[in-house]
Amino acid sequence: MTVIGLTGGPGTGKSLAARYLADKGAIILSGDQAGKRAVEEYPAVLRSLEKTFGNAILNTDGTLNRRMMGRIAFSDPEAHQKLNEIVHPRLLKILKSDLKKAKSKLIVIDAALIFEWGVADWCDYILVVIARRDIRLKRLKSQGLSRREAEDRIGSQIPDREKAALADYVIENNGTKASLKKNIDRFVKLLP
Repeated sequence: MTVIGLTGGPGTGKSLAARYLADKGAIILSGDQAGKRAVEEYPAVLRSLEKTFGNAILNTDGTLNRRMMGRIAFSDPEAHQKLNEIVHPRLLKILKSDLKKAKSKLIVIDAALIFEWGVADWCDYILVVIARRDIRLKRLKSQGLSRREAEDRIGSQIPDREKAALADYVIENNGTKASLKKNIDRFVKLLP
């Protein structure tokens, strides 16, 4: 079993890279999905978020309004830190449990904050997807974010150059989807 830590900032194409790795037979353990599960499966997490950020973060049905939570957290570093303190302990337990249960030759932990969470230590190799800032902004805006929201999200994480310095393998994704797929194919061929 080989465990790959897949990371990259918002708009780099990390999630698309994860899909291509899944097409190659990898089991994908998603940090985003673990975060959703932490909030949905553990009511104390949602209560803590509501207590900290107010009921503006809730939908009318009482579930977390992820877009509103993102706007608050990504626009204010202190709010982002509070969000992380509340959600990440449970998120990491979920990821660790899922990793122990996973049965596959190739397992990918898809997490933007892989270094910040200390999850890199769980991995045999780290793959970082990077892209030029202008391309990242364009991609994020095409997903419905304002320029300000896109800038806030990019600014909330370790810069690409720092992630790349910590990686075993780096894919620069400034081109087409086909180009990214070709780079993922090359990466998989390098694995033992």
